[in-house]
Amino acid sequence: MLTADEFQLVSDKGLGIFYRMRFSVLLCFALFANFILFAGHDQQRVIQIGTVTLGASILLVNPAVTTRLFAGYGGRALATFLVIGIITAAAAFSPNFAMFEVANVFLLYLLANVIAFEIERHGQHRLRLLLCCLGVVCTAYLYLFLIVYTSAISLGHRLAVDDFTPNFSNIRFFNHTQTSTLPLLLLLCCLTPRTSKLRWLWLAVTTYWWLALYATSARGTLMGMAAGCAVVALVARQRAMPYLRMIGLTAISAVAAYYVFLVAVPPMFGIEGMNAFSDTLNRTAADPTSARTYLWHRALSLIAQHPWLGVGPMHFAHHAGDLHLGAHPHDWLVQIAAEWGLPALLCLLIAIGLGLRALVRTGLRVPTGDTDNQTIFAALLMGAVAILVDGLVSGIFVMPQSQLGVALYLGCALGWQRHLTAAAPQKVPQRAARLLMTASVVAAMVAVIAAVWSDVPARWRDDNLTPAQQAANMGMLSPRLWTAGYF
Repeated sequence: MLTADEFQLVSDKGLGIFYRMRFSVLLCFALFANFILFAGHDQQRVIQIGTVTLGASILLVNPAVTTRLFAGYGGRALATFLVIGIITAAAAFSPNFAMFEVANVFLLYLLANVIAFEIERHGQHRLRLLLCCLGVVCTAYLYLFLIVYTSAISLGHRLAVDDFTPNFSNIRFFNHTQTSTLPLLLLLCCLTPRTSKLRWLWLAVTTYWWLALYATSARGTLMGMAAGCAVVALVARQRAMPYLRMIGLTAISAVAAYYVFLVAVPPMFGIEGMNAFSDTLNRTAADPTSARTYLWHRALSLIAQHPWLGVGPMHFAHHAGDLHLGAHPHDWLVQIAAEWGLPALLCLLIAIGLGLRALVRTGLRVPTGDTDNQTIFAALLMGAVAILVDGLVSGIFVMPQSQLGVALYLGCALGWQRHLTAAAPQKVPQRAARLLMTASVVAAMVAVIAAVWSDVPARWRDDNLTPAQQAANMGMLSPRLWTAGYF
């Protein structure tokens, strides 16, 4: 007769572990597909939509986890945020686009919660496995870059910035994904034993993640990471030292790699080296916000005109087409206020604030000798700050691959925090509550599919835009739902 621990060990071998971590595997495979198998914003969007709808479909077979989605004051604040979104979506210029945004946010949050459920039940064991899956995904992307790099050197071509971001429509869309994944890769390096050969692989991948940030002048992500380091050092203090040392090691190694492989090596083959650091300084001096002030001014104008319910989720893309600068404000605070309304923003801030408080309280209760959990706390706090700060100047919450990356981070954070927290016994939800949650999941799936069904084949094939899309997207395309983001 197997003991519980022996049964768990046996069940976690072979294909059984993939079934028990099916939602984590689904999300990691989606990240892999968007990194390696498919190219461009529109195909990445289709993969993202397919991931959240497939995940919701699987969940409907066993919907028990959905009963805890909106537990506590933070959960109620988030539920209120979504209800306000539904109300403002119904009154928007295009209810289909607006309802898609609300439903997509809900399904991403749902996916993060079921990943959290997988981690919550088994703690560090499942978290480490998930981080290893992420490491494999990022290793594949590093391999793709190495092919590009060696090809460019052998052919005598100067490396371009977008050589670091293959399969992305814009280099920033890759940077957004780095913001949520870099803190987790650093954590993977910390948790991997020094005697493991995999440690060197994870260090190489993480160093490349930093190198790509330097080469692409990812100011938003670097600013988020810097803010995260400051907050972690202030809050976690000595608990964070192993994690902060890993940041220093990989970040400095990336600087050395930059000068060796991007500055010194190319001239040996008669190719001009990169000068990303000086380009970044010059670009920042010439225009610190990169024209974002025009977008922020438009968003503030919309807030002044529609303070209570906003113009509708995703509808900045309808009201800013004349600027031809972006289909979103590049700031999640003013985006929510302009599109969803100030009351919705307040509810979201309450939910985020309570979530961060729960994370910090859990982290500070970790015993002094529990180095691994102290390091996990530092990484998760770093990730939260980096994502929120980067989002003040970017579209990290808008683009499909970065949305999946944020869902992955949130699942890790929620799962770890819940695993370490002695939760009160959960009341068995009433039948009406279970039916309401199931109906909400189905309704969200219907809203997402209904909004994109007619566009998916054409966007997947990259067909020419319709006359209406061409009229709304004159000049440079600004992605939002699709690459042609304006409507």
